[in-house]
Amino acid sequence: MVTLTKKKSAEAEGNAIKISAEAEKIAAQMRGQGVALFREEVAKGMSQAAKEMQSAHLDSSFILFSMWTESLRHFAEQGKGNVIFLDGSTDSMKRTMHEMMALSKGGLTSPADEKSK
Repeated sequence: MVTLTKKKSAEAEGNAIKISAEAEKIAAQMRGQGVALFREEVAKGMSQAAKEMQSAHLDSSFILFSMWTESLRHFAEQGKGNVIFLDGSTDSMKRTMHEMMALSKGGLTSPADEKSK
């Protein structure tokens, strides 16, 4: 009788573990789908913003600058006492903008490479 009780208890525990693992798998899939939808909406919004900037004859790289400054604001507001060192010089900003623009176009060259052209 004791072995039957232990067997039933072990089976119940095994089933609970399986159910928990399946629930976590489904939750992870749903989180991933949510992140994918978020990124898709961000891309749509950025695309629309870039089109509006171009139609207003403004440089669409301003969007990248805006994202960078928003990130800085978020660091400052949400920071929990951690220290983040950022180079805010104009040279650094130019380099960062150059790198971000190159990444968006599918290639990355250094400013030194462009000077030698």
